[in-house]
Order: sequence, then structure tokens, then C-alpha cells
Amino acid sequence: MFHWKNKKKEKHDEEQHDYALTFDNVAIPEVHTHKTHEEMTENENEQSSVNYDNLAIPEVHIRKK
Repeated sequence: MFHWKNKKKEKHDEEQHDYALTFDNVAIPEVHTHKTHEEMTENENEQSSVNYDNLAIPEVHIRKK
């Protein structure tokens, strides 16, 4: 009679996420949903320092859906 449970389950099964998580001395990791270009990844060999004395770290609140 009521098929809302089945529809909700089908919707959840269809959602598939492909995330690439990278972090390079940043306060919040970067989430990439697409492939990065090779030009962007060439600068990974350079060493960069982060001064943690003056670093502002924001509060991030992630809510459940």
C-alpha cells in the first residue's frame, strides 16, 4: 500500500559518491569531486612551511542528513 520506504531505499542505493580527499598543510582538507590536471600536481615537490603561531582554524560543523 505505502511504498515510501522502498522509494527511499532505492534513492539511497542510487547515490554513489566518488570523492578524492587531499590535504596539503591546510586546516581543512580539500574534497575533489573530479580528477585534477597534471599541471596542478607538479607543484607538490615544492616544500612550503606553515606558521602555526598565526594560523586561524575555523570551526566546521558537519550535520547529519
